[in-house]
Amino acid sequence: MRVINIIDIVFYRAFLSKLYLTAGIDYVFAFPEDGEVSQALGDPTPDAVLIQDSYINCDSVALIERIRETANAAGKIIPILCLRPFDAGSEDDVAVPLPPGQDIYPVNRINLTDVLREIQEKPRQSVSSRRSILFVDAGKTLLHVVRAALTPAGFRVVAAHNAEQALAFCRKHDFELVLTSVLLPGLSGLDLCRRIKEDNPGRYLPVIILSSSDSSLDMDTAFNCGADDYLLKAFTPEMLAAKVSEHLDLVERKRHNKILVADDNKLIRELLRHSFIKGGHCVLTAENGKSALELAKEHLPDVVVTDIEMPEMDGYTLCEKLRDEPDLRNTLVVMMSGRDRQSDILRGERLGISRYFVKPFDVEKMQLVVEQLLTESYRHIKKEHEHVLASMSALITALEARDEYTKGHTARVSRMAMRLGRAMELGDRDLRELEIAANLHDIGKIGVRDAVLLKPGKLTPEEYAKIQEHAIIGAEILRPIVSLTPVLPLILLHHERWDGHGYPTAIMGEDIPLGARIIAIADAFDAMTTDRPYRRGMPLAKALGIIEEEAGRQFCPMCAKAFLAMMHDGGDMQKSAVEVEFTK
Repeated sequence: MRVINIIDIVFYRAFLSKLYLTAGIDYVFAFPEDGEVSQALGDPTPDAVLIQDSYINCDSVALIERIRETANAAGKIIPILCLRPFDAGSEDDVAVPLPPGQDIYPVNRINLTDVLREIQEKPRQSVSSRRSILFVDAGKTLLHVVRAALTPAGFRVVAAHNAEQALAFCRKHDFELVLTSVLLPGLSGLDLCRRIKEDNPGRYLPVIILSSSDSSLDMDTAFNCGADDYLLKAFTPEMLAAKVSEHLDLVERKRHNKILVADDNKLIRELLRHSFIKGGHCVLTAENGKSALELAKEHLPDVVVTDIEMPEMDGYTLCEKLRDEPDLRNTLVVMMSGRDRQSDILRGERLGISRYFVKPFDVEKMQLVVEQLLTESYRHIKKEHEHVLASMSALITALEARDEYTKGHTARVSRMAMRLGRAMELGDRDLRELEIAANLHDIGKIGVRDAVLLKPGKLTPEEYAKIQEHAIIGAEILRPIVSLTPVLPLILLHHERWDGHGYPTAIMGEDIPLGARIIAIADAFDAMTTDRPYRRGMPLAKALGIIEEEAGRQFCPMCAKAFLAMMHDGGDMQKSAVEVEFTK
C-alpha cells in the first residue's frame, strides 16, 4: 500500500513516519506546493492520499478536487484521509468542515491505523466496472482478434501503437495486464516489458509477450526481460482468454498473500520488503521475534521469513511459538542466518521450516523460492478443496435422492444464484464463493431427521424449529475446512430476512452478506416454482410477483430488483408463456 502525505506541519510528519514504518506501509511526503503535489500524485497512482484539514498557503477543498481529478484520470477512486487536529472531538474542536463524498475519511491519531487497515482490506474501487487490458501492437488486425477474445469476458482492451505510448498509458491508468508484441516501432516489446517492471515497483503488473517465433532462445530472452508469459501469435480466442484469466487469478492470489519478514537488520528487512512488494504481495515487517509473533497472530501470514539471531525472541523460538498456535501451525517458514552449520539446518528442519538461506543470499532467489512455496501450497489447497467439494456434492445428491420433490434443487439454486451474481456484476472471487455456497447451502439438512425433513403435511412449531437448525449445522460441518472459511457466512445466513425476521441470527439489511441475500432469492424462487408434497409449484409470474412484493421485507430490495430485471430481460417470461401455451 502506497500513501501520499501532503503535509506542511513537521510534527505531523514525525508522527506519521513512525506509524507507517510500524505498519509496513510505503509512504511519501509532499509539501502542498503545486509542483510537489503533481509529481507525488502522478506516477504511480497512490492507494490513498492523506491531507490536513487546513493549510497556511493552500485551499484544502481545492486540493481534494485535484486529487479527485487525478483519480478519475487513472480510472479509480483514491481514498482521501483528512487529518483532523489531534484534539478533534473535544468541545472546542473547530476543524474545517469536510466536503461531501464517499472517498473522504476523517482521521486522527486514534483511528488512523484502523482506517488504513480498512482501506487496505477493501477491494480496489474502479470508476469502470470492467477491467482494463493494455494491448501494444503497431497494426490493427491483431487488435480485432484480441478484442473479440477478451471483450465477451468483460475486459476493456486499450490499444497502444508503440512502447512510448504504452508507458504513458501505464502512468495514467491502472491496467490489470499488458499484452505486447515483440516487434514495435522504436523500443521493442521486450524493452517495454523491462521498463514496465522497473517503473512499477509498488505493484505486480503481468506482461504477456506475443511473438511469431517459437525459438527457445527468444522465449528465454523474453523471460529474462521480466515477461510473465510467452504466447505464439497463432493463438485462438479461447486460448488467449484462458491465458489472461490464469494470470489475473494469480494477481488476485498475490494481492491476498501475506508475507511477514522478521529481521533486526533494517537493510535486509527493506530489501526483502521491496522485493516481495514488487512481486505483488502484501508484506509485513518486524524487527524481532516477539513483534513478529504478535503480527502473525493478528494478520495470519501465509509465509514467515525470519532471521535466527534476533533480540527478545530468536527465530527458533518464533517458529516453535507459531507451531503452538492452531491458526498458524501450518504457516510456511523460511529461515535465514549467517550461520551455515549443519546443526542449525537440522534444527530448522525439525521445526518444519520449508527452506534455509545462508547470508548473504540472492534476494531474487529468495523471492523465487517464496513464490514457489506459495504456488505449491495453493495447488495443494486447491486439490484438497476440489476433493472436499466433490465429497460434499455427493452427500447433497444422496440427501436429495431421499425425496423426489427436492431432486435437483441445489443445482437449480446454484445456477440461478450465479445468473443473478453475474447480472449484479460480482467479481470473479465473489462469484466463486457464491457458487460454492449455493452448492452447499442445504448440507446442514443431513443433521435433520427424515421424519421431519420428509414430512408431507404441515410441520409443528417444534419440527419447524428443527428444520431451521440446518443453517447452523451446515456451517458447523464445514467450519473445520479452512479453505471454506469465506463461504461459511453465506451458508449460515441464507435464511435471514431483510427486515430482521429471519433465522438463525435475526440480523437485518446490509448486515446480511450480499452472497447470502442472493442465495435467499434463488432458494425461495426454486421452492415456489417446483412441486412439493403439500402443493403444486406456482406459475412463474406469481412467484415473481411475490418476490417483487417482498422486496424490502423478506428480500434485499437491490437483489430483488436485479432478479426481476434479469428474469424479464433474459426472456424467462416469454419462455414461460410458450410452455403454458404448449401444455394447454
